[in-house]
Amino acid sequence: MTGTYSNEMSPSKNTKNSSNFLRYIHNFRGFAILTIVATHIIAALQWRNETIEKITYILIGNGTVYFVFIAGFLFQFLSSKYEYKKYLSKKLQYVILPYFFISIPAIQLCLVEKIYTPPDWFQYHFSDWSLPGQILMYFLTGAHLPPFWFIPMITIFYIISPVLIWVDRHPKSYWILPILLVITAIIPRAQYNANPIQSFVHFLSVYMIGMFCSRYRDKIFVVLKKKYVWLLISFVILTILEFTITPRPTAINSLSKLILCVLIIYFLWLFELRLPKRFHELMSFLAELSFGIYFLHGYFIIAYSGAANKFEFNAFWTEANLLSFSLIFLFSVGASIVSLLIVKKSFGKKSRFIVGS
Repeated sequence: MTGTYSNEMSPSKNTKNSSNFLRYIHNFRGFAILTIVATHIIAALQWRNETIEKITYILIGNGTVYFVFIAGFLFQFLSSKYEYKKYLSKKLQYVILPYFFISIPAIQLCLVEKIYTPPDWFQYHFSDWSLPGQILMYFLTGAHLPPFWFIPMITIFYIISPVLIWVDRHPKSYWILPILLVITAIIPRAQYNANPIQSFVHFLSVYMIGMFCSRYRDKIFVVLKKKYVWLLISFVILTILEFTITPRPTAINSLSKLILCVLIIYFLWLFELRLPKRFHELMSFLAELSFGIYFLHGYFIIAYSGAANKFEFNAFWTEANLLSFSLIFLFSVGASIVSLLIVKKSFGKKSRFIVGS
């Protein structure tokens, strides 16, 4: 995620032909945050049927691809105003600083209260470290809360942004994309999200294809009017391969989700004027709060699961079924939104420094 829109992305400029606002990307961002929450709920539920769990994750999980694609798309879209120092300053204020503040309770839960147990890999490598050393590694790996691994990884994109700008200003460099796609297929995202550098390598093609789609979006949409069926077929083939191959080739999921990214923005663009006003309003609302929802929803998923275990609720409350999933989903998203609105009401524009929205 980029963590911020500039004034050029204001929802008030919502005509389909406007060069200053891409409503289909704004809508996509609102959809993407819902998939992120859903992904983490899938991981929190207790599954009795491994096949259903596998299908659910293949189709719904790994929403990170959407976030990374959107980040690359918007990076290129706003690149005309790119200045490295100013860019890093904004990321520090609107991404890293909120990450620091929101991380404090989670790290305290891990180190002091022992309410939440960090991943086994983190305990294996860092449990013998000094307290300051463990705290530092929590920040550098994001191990203190399941969604937070994303921040150390996306920070690498921020740091190397001059290279990405150079690529975009020398369009022939985009010929490297097929090689990067092969790398994505070969190198999966880090197991347990334990290595930000490996995850960066895996998602680099996704980010740069987002940039490519932004630069050539008009031409791409023209081509897709006649060729989108081939992307649909490719998505189906990759999904079948992922389901049938054992052990499951998780890297393939990023490729299939990448295809979905292109299809989703195409269909959101194609039907933009036909979609009801309420749909645009809802997606815009979610998009504006998306980074804050990202930061907070993990707390509420853990709170729900912890309460269910502490009070010994019927297994229904945590077993994987449509109703339990819906309950946790609505609770996590709803509680995150209410919390964000309270913070925004209390701190105004400064809330972006605290919760990213």
